[in-house]
Parts: sequence; structure tokens; C-alpha cells
Amino acid sequence: MPELPEVETIVRGLRAQVQGQRITRVVVHQPRIIHGSRAAFRRLLPRARIACIERYGKYIIFHLDLGAHSAASWCLLVHLGMTGQLHWCRPELPYLKHTHVTFWLANGAQLRFRDQRRFGRLEVIPAKFLSRYFTRLGPEPLEIPFTAFARLFAGRRAVIKSLLLNQSLLRGLGNIYSDEALFRARIHPVTPAGSLDLAALHRLYAAIRRVLRAAIAAAGTSFSNYITAQGQPGEFQFRLRVYGREGQRCMRCGSRVKRTALAGRSSYFCPRCQRRPW
Repeated sequence: MPELPEVETIVRGLRAQVQGQRITRVVVHQPRIIHGSRAAFRRLLPRARIACIERYGKYIIFHLDLGAHSAASWCLLVHLGMTGQLHWCRPELPYLKHTHVTFWLANGAQLRFRDQRRFGRLEVIPAKFLSRYFTRLGPEPLEIPFTAFARLFAGRRAVIKSLLLNQSLLRGLGNIYSDEALFRARIHPVTPAGSLDLAALHRLYAAIRRVLRAAIAAAGTSFSNYITAQGQPGEFQFRLRVYGREGQRCMRCGSRVKRTALAGRSSYFCPRCQRRPW
């Protein structure tokens, strides 16, 4: 699933290619990918200008300028789900299977949404409802101060890896970067969050920010489905230290990387660098 670095990379690419462009036509090939009002989706988008694009957690927000066509401000929300792709291309590029929505732009280019597993979603909502829409999402891991970060885990008996994946605590983190941050902080993924002392929390806080920034600089991690807005793979997969490396040597100590399952998700760790808490 695309995580914060992948979505941030896509947003930066889209700003360069489509921000300021007017949408002239929208073709919905798979209606089930559209959430909320499909009538509003079809009515509002074909005459909207993309005023600006931003990321909120794992969401992409297109702020729309409808001019005299609407007194209210509207937004297009895009969530990539597990296998979603949103990329800019020339119209002559052949359509790939699982392309569900095509946006035609005034400059002749296209923006295509493709999703093999169809867990992604697109929805138009009034801008005034944005805060209500995102009310269940926690703070941004690249913006939260350390004191607030530490309070998230104080007294909690749940394991730290599960809490890092909880979007109501921190928005945007996922499986890959949680594993990578825990390795860098030398914390085992099954460590009870409330047992972490101040030094461990400082290490984890710094590791999360460091790994997210490094992944953004490398345009994200590509294994199978993720591509940038320009249709290119990311490069952070070449810098992963534990994720997906079960049985390979730890880059720090030489031990074999192991994998365990937590809440149905794989977690990768080094048994020597990340000691179990018992």
C-alpha cells in the first residue's frame, strides 16, 4: 500500500504537471471506484480548474476552482488504497488494464487513475467538510512535536508496531516505514508501547522522521504497483534494511532478518539489534 512518502512523491509530481490546469472531460470506466455523489462527480469536475494539490496523510486533495459555476468550494479526494496509481500522461499512451477514471486536461494531457484491486476511491466533497472528513486521523509524523509524540504511547499496553500503524494516532505511516523506523531505533516491534523510556521514544521519533524524509527523497518504495505521477518507480526499495529481507543478513550486525505476523501484517526485524522485551 502506498504510504506517506509515496503519496507525497505523487503530489509533488502532480503539482509540477497538472496544478493550474482545467479539467475539460472526465470518463469513468468503473463507477464503483467513485464514492459519495457520482452525480456531483460528473457534474462538477469537467469544468473545474485544479487550483492546488496537497497531501493529508495518505490522501491526495485536489482543491477545485469552479468559478461562477458554484458558490461553494469543492475538493476531489483520492485515496490510492493498496494498488492505486494516479499518473499524468499524453493521450496517445496505450490504456492499461484496470484504468478506472480518465481526466482530460486543457493542455491536452490526461490524468489516469488505475487500481488493480479496486480498494482505492475518489470522491468530491465541499471544502467546508474537509475537517469533518479527516476528524479520525491523527497528527502528521513529520510535524508533530516530540512531547505530543511521546504522549501518544504513554501507558499503552498495545505493541508499538500496531500503534504506529494506527492512523488515528499518526496519519500516513504504514508497514514498510514502521519496520524501517523501529530497526533504526533498535526497538522490537512487539515491545509494549508504554514500556518505552524517554531515550527509546527519542530514538523512534528521530528514526520515523529520518526514514520518511529519506524515502521521499528517493521517490518512495516500489515493489509491484507503486509508480510516481510520471509513471516511474521509486528507489527506496534499494535502501531497505529489514522490510522484505527475511533470511538475509542484517546490514548492521550480520544476523539473519526475521519476520513475524502482527494483526495479520508481516513485521521484519533483526533479533540481535532489536531485542525482544522479554
